[in-house]
Amino acid sequence: MSPRLLRIVNGSLLLALGVVFFAALLGETPSPPTRLQGVTLDARRDPGETTLARLDSLGFTHVTVIPYAFQPGLHTPEVRYHSGDGWYSESDRGIRELSRHLRARGMHLILKPQLWLRGGAWTADIDFDREEDWRAWEADYQAFMMHFAHLAEEVRAPLLVIGTELGTPVRKREAFWRKLITDIRAVYHGKLTYAANWHEDFERVPFWDALDYVGVQGYFPLTDDPDPTLGVLRAAWKPHRTALERIHERTGLPVLITELGYRSVHYAAAEPWRWPTREEYGHLQPDFQLQARLYQAFFETFWAEPWLAGIIIWKWHPENNGPERRRELNFTPQNKPAEQVIRRWFGGEV
Repeated sequence: MSPRLLRIVNGSLLLALGVVFFAALLGETPSPPTRLQGVTLDARRDPGETTLARLDSLGFTHVTVIPYAFQPGLHTPEVRYHSGDGWYSESDRGIRELSRHLRARGMHLILKPQLWLRGGAWTADIDFDREEDWRAWEADYQAFMMHFAHLAEEVRAPLLVIGTELGTPVRKREAFWRKLITDIRAVYHGKLTYAANWHEDFERVPFWDALDYVGVQGYFPLTDDPDPTLGVLRAAWKPHRTALERIHERTGLPVLITELGYRSVHYAAAEPWRWPTREEYGHLQPDFQLQARLYQAFFETFWAEPWLAGIIIWKWHPENNGPERRRELNFTPQNKPAEQVIRRWFGGEV
């Protein structure tokens, strides 16, 4: 190699090293991996390094937090939120701190702002008879989402979810959503998706073309059998896999499972969306093996599909935070056999 060429090569190498050094010095976000391996974190207080280290060791690449806004009723055109109070994972302060901790580990933050309705009503049923009510609701929702679009840009979150299970507003108010997406993209430069419900929602969203992923809440019912084999579960996934592949082909977008969760109970395969009742905690016995089998069936069915962008597990709690008895029946896979299933697949050990 000539001395001149050697100087050019050495200079290029030094330049590359300098770029890496200054990127680290400035705290720039590492490039997200191609397959999103996420989990939703539910934290009243700072989860601490122990929790984040454990998530990192399990192979999670992304952590999702859900800042909530409150709506008094299905037909009340009012969205209230206060970004300074509430749980650690819901406040602006907590989101900023968590983002810094995740970046230090090479992990990534996802923001998924959602509505909470009084009495547990379902957000898909939000509806108004009068145009002025729709416009009032849209103005409030726009302000809510734009706040978190600015925050997502500030903390360099690679993904923002613009809504979750809002079937009726999505179908009836396409123009609003398209304008909202345009306004968000003016201030936020990451990826966008909408988290559509698995039932009569993801196939009817009219603005997938304006987003980066088809987002689907993956609570598909599989079988009424309380003790299904792995083969039964894989077979039950086939029509749902076909539907998801079809929406990928129609939109040209990768599919992101924005929530995938199973409670450790005997009916988890039949009604994976079903939340626990107070009475269940008194008499229902946990079924840890079924929960693990359900995750195994999902991974065996989907993980090799090139159109799958990834999944976000529902959900995780900080260590030593909350009654363990309640967690035995809840959605979290932590400290259950399902945790090791996730570790193996996320770690490429299968």
